[in-house]
Amino acid sequence: MSPKLVSVVDFGAVPGSRSGCTFAVQKAIGSLTESGGTVVFPKGTYHFYRSEGAERNLYLSNSDVSNPRRIAVLIENRKNITIEGNGSTFLFHDRIIPFAILGSQAISLKNVTVDWERPLMSQGRVIESGQSGFTLQIDSGKYPFTVKSGHLYFRGEDWERRVWSFMEFDPQSRGVAPNTGDQGITDGDWNGAKVSDLGQGRVRFDFSTNRFPKVGNILVARHGTRDHAGTFVADSKDIQLSHVNYRHTSGLGVLCQYTENLTFDHVEVAPDPNSDRMFAGHDDGFHISNCKGHISVDSCRFEGLMDDPINIHGTSVRVLKIVDNKTLLCRFMHSQSVGLRFGDSGDSIALLNHETMETIGVAKLGSKKILSDEDFELHFVDPIDPRLHDGDSLENLSWTPSATIRNTVFGCVRARGLLVSTPKTVLIEHNVFRSSGAAILVPGDANYWFESGAVHDLTIRNNDFVNCNSSPYQFGDAVISIHPEIPKSGGKAFHSSIHIEGNRFKVFDAPVLWAKSVDGLTFHHNTIQQTQSLPPMHPKSPGLTLIDCQNAVITSNRIDPQYVGKRYQVVGGDKESIIVNGWGSSAH
Repeated sequence: MSPKLVSVVDFGAVPGSRSGCTFAVQKAIGSLTESGGTVVFPKGTYHFYRSEGAERNLYLSNSDVSNPRRIAVLIENRKNITIEGNGSTFLFHDRIIPFAILGSQAISLKNVTVDWERPLMSQGRVIESGQSGFTLQIDSGKYPFTVKSGHLYFRGEDWERRVWSFMEFDPQSRGVAPNTGDQGITDGDWNGAKVSDLGQGRVRFDFSTNRFPKVGNILVARHGTRDHAGTFVADSKDIQLSHVNYRHTSGLGVLCQYTENLTFDHVEVAPDPNSDRMFAGHDDGFHISNCKGHISVDSCRFEGLMDDPINIHGTSVRVLKIVDNKTLLCRFMHSQSVGLRFGDSGDSIALLNHETMETIGVAKLGSKKILSDEDFELHFVDPIDPRLHDGDSLENLSWTPSATIRNTVFGCVRARGLLVSTPKTVLIEHNVFRSSGAAILVPGDANYWFESGAVHDLTIRNNDFVNCNSSPYQFGDAVISIHPEIPKSGGKAFHSSIHIEGNRFKVFDAPVLWAKSVDGLTFHHNTIQQTQSLPPMHPKSPGLTLIDCQNAVITSNRIDPQYVGKRYQVVGGDKESIIVNGWGSSAH
């Protein structure tokens, strides 16, 4: 029997109409039998309104708590369903999750463009700028605004919010303007400026500054919250997104947590290249938190984001108290991780010394008792290693994925390009990185962000890195930054088996690789080409830095004679096991 096909038109949706389609879509999904089928959207434009969305209390990883959330298209506890958009545009209104896939299996979303009629961000063009402030030209038809009590507020459907941040974009490159980023658009207090409405969409900010935005550049105004992801996937399996364009999201782009096997094929989180809009996602592009199985990313694109394009990580928790030799009282330490699942019976839980980040042991979880959104008790099958103490940390090894990321463009967005924190095999190949921060960050943490995951099998090969690290951000040590946060160094290496080979680095600055606490690092057959795109920001820094590493081999790289970073430094670790050939002199 062929899978059932149903059209949303047969349930009341009218392409091209401004009427809300949420109820029609939910009826179409509900009409499918347990064997599943395809919900078809004839090509057109469909509107979805917050007031019609389904309500659910959901805890989204790395997001603000804002329950109940509103959902436009909800697939819950279903199997074998495809949403076929046929190239349609879905326009959303106000704070809402466009798609939520909860407790489901074998779900596909295809051929859809996601956008907001009134985005939850705004922008304006700098038409005057100097030491006394700057003036913005704002299209008030697209971005309605008002000036009240000397402050700029943007308005939308049933909301009005004051700007809390500006990001400066170059309209020619469509990327973050160099030397801005988290350094800001000025060195003065624009947030304390006197703001005046000059009429005809012009807004003046008066304050004193020595560094100011460039005339002609676009200032993207951030005035929203991180509360509703563009797509939220939780407690599911075998999820595929294909040819989906997210032109805007009101929080993280695609957030997946506690899900097994994810496929992203030709997915964009980027503004329409034919529009003048500089922004797309309010935060990350793909955020993969506490998942397992395999993550496949192929032929995707990220531009106009206010945070990292891809972040793959777990969540570490703190041990508040050792109740007995089999029971631990634990807490989600970060405000954006409360209410998560953490673990299930039978999961393998790593016990971590929170100071050295060394694994003390691995224990099998027996049961879990939830005490609040923050606190819970874990009961283990066998006695816990006595070396674990109050204040140490735990991470779930069972919910860690492997990943392949290829043929993808990481644009010049706010923050970094790709963050990887998983012990399973990860391959990163044939991508283009233009990140304004570090292109690839390999972190590891159980004290600050509490995003866990040591890397033990990572290959980075045949990628192009183009003038990355052009603005200051956290962890912007080099184009590739391997930067676990280890409060007390000197213990066993945190990361292992990282191989960087056959890549092409086009760099204006010196730092190419910065690695801390790695056992087994290779960097060979890479090409380093000096560009003149920007003046070097750190011309006296070494191009290569190794801290507390061992068994590292840096050899057979082709280095431009004009490259400014032909020095390296090795600090701590097992220096006898580190081989550096052809990089120039050692920095002391």
